Amino acid sequence: MDTKGIVIVALAGIVAFAAPARADTTIKSDDSSVEITVPNGWRQTKAATPKIQIQATNGRAIVVVRVAAKEDYKDLKSFAAVGSARFIKRFVDAEPKTEDVQVNGNPAIRISAEGTQDNGQRRGCVLTFIDAGGTFIEVMGIANASAFATEQQTMVDLAGHVKLLAAAGAPPAAPAAQTPAATPSAPPAPATKPPPPARSPR
Repeated sequence: MDTKGIVIVALAGIVAFAAPARADTTIKSDDSSVEITVPNGWRQTKAATPKIQIQATNGRAIVVVRVAAKEDYKDLKSFAAVGSARFIKRFVDAEPKTEDVQVNGNPAIRISAEGTQDNGQRRGCVLTFIDAGGTFIEVMGIANASAFATEQQTMVDLAGHVKLLAAAGAPPAAPAAQTPAATPSAPPAPATKPPPPARSPR
């Protein structure tokens, strides 16, 4: 067999025995309010705070999903300002970039930044704040600066893989009111026997 034939056979063997790619994974929050579909290699981790519905990592980046009641904020802009300030303020030299975007047809604000945190660590982040109708959703992606360029697009895309299932913390639906049973009507009064006719005097 010539060299060309050997190469073709070798390539065919690699294709035949290549491991099939695993499918994406869907992670649902413990309160069943939201879920996210993440690529192969990502796994769920313990949330840093109780206010986080989902936290996941692939070993190079972290994504955090948080659902917030809409009545707690003035509007989407206010929600994004509060959420981003909580994280961006830890950077000492970052210049955040803000964009108005659409995520699955919903209005959203995306803020991205890269810089040095107050602890000396260089990191990059992509924060996406989504108006999901009756609820706001925050999707925050974080990576060390060495991996940020590689993971940035994945963190952007993950915001579009979040699905709201129910409002977080919504009280259970009240049971349907029961109609009281009709009061049975009183039985008819017994018929009164007419008095006997008066006898005529003789």
